[in-house]
Amino acid sequence: MKRTAQLWLVPVAAASLVLSACSGGSAGREGPDGDPAAGEPIVVAGISSAMYFLEGTPAAQAVFQEYNDAGGLNGRPIDYQTFDDRADPAGSATAVRDALAKDAIAFVGNSSLLDCAVNHTAWVEDDIVSIQGAGVDPFCFTTPNVAPVNTGPYFGVFASLAMGSEQFGLDDICGFFTADDATGVNAYMQAVEAWEDATGEQLAHSDETLLTGQVNYAGNLAAVAAEGCGAFFIVGIGPDVVRFLAEADNQGFSIPVLTLTSVYSQEFADTLQYGGDVYVPAEFSPWSDPEDPSNAEWREVMGRHGVAETSFAQGGYLAAKAFIQVLETIEGDVNRDSFTAAAKAMTEPIETGGMTGEPWIFGPGAAHQPNASAWPVHLAPGTGEWASVGPWFLGRDHGWVDTVLPAG
Repeated sequence: MKRTAQLWLVPVAAASLVLSACSGGSAGREGPDGDPAAGEPIVVAGISSAMYFLEGTPAAQAVFQEYNDAGGLNGRPIDYQTFDDRADPAGSATAVRDALAKDAIAFVGNSSLLDCAVNHTAWVEDDIVSIQGAGVDPFCFTTPNVAPVNTGPYFGVFASLAMGSEQFGLDDICGFFTADDATGVNAYMQAVEAWEDATGEQLAHSDETLLTGQVNYAGNLAAVAAEGCGAFFIVGIGPDVVRFLAEADNQGFSIPVLTLTSVYSQEFADTLQYGGDVYVPAEFSPWSDPEDPSNAEWREVMGRHGVAETSFAQGGYLAAKAFIQVLETIEGDVNRDSFTAAAKAMTEPIETGGMTGEPWIFGPGAAHQPNASAWPVHLAPGTGEWASVGPWFLGRDHGWVDTVLPAG
């Protein structure tokens, strides 16, 4: 399904700050003779929890490789140093120390379960910014030195519930939330409250005891057998949601399911065993729609570098593109201080060629959530294929309030 142009996107005043979906995958400043960049490297770092976010940093690397092949920044290549924190706090902290020791000027394309929670204080103290490809925990959206290109799970909760109740007409929604840490749960509840305030709806049931990697959900589902749930809403990573819904199917449920972008993958569609519809608020334009023009360049770049087409790959790609656009505004020395200053001095947003419902900007401020938009997609039972639904859901038009760092 082709999407119509979104004319409400904020215009960009400076042509150098446009991420054009038609600009070609190797756009960049040529070296002295138009050759691949071979000058002094510009070191950039990326942290991922690769077991959960496999494609984020490889997608960013693909962008940087093509930029380097086209000459880099006046002949200077981007040296992208990547670190797998293995979803371990100590590993994440070590990755930041190692990146700083290598004189990284920024973090780009980070896709980690916990790096914002672990490292946000260090980033502020060391005056280095992070352009997250997949911001996950609340600190990714409440820290002055972080600006994700994605919406994050807290906006995802609001968007999923709002689209479910308002667009798809679902009632008596029973919610299930992964409760790995109190701060995250409180941020989920903030999003639920924003949905309640905006719509007048309430969850018919709320279970905040799910854990990442949980194997058995029989007890969670048995507890709602008599609740009259009209739909399920589930917060969890893809494999966990697959297991949850397999147990739901085993217990005879086939009601519609609302969940988050983390399940929006072909692997999920191929492995799911459930007799009901699944609806997801995609954080970016639907990668599964081959006719969507906004993803044409992204798809070509991912194909040339063997990176799987997923939402995480979209996030890494957009983060790297945004970094390059900011980098090219720097006059004088390129270093950590000048890049941080350039990012925080932004006043005009970068348009994403339709890959997001809102343009991206870093800019000044104590917190950043530039992207609060979602594109609904649908997985019908037995099809194994995601369908693009649309249109763009713009959170700020529907009562969304940016994530704040809750107590707890």
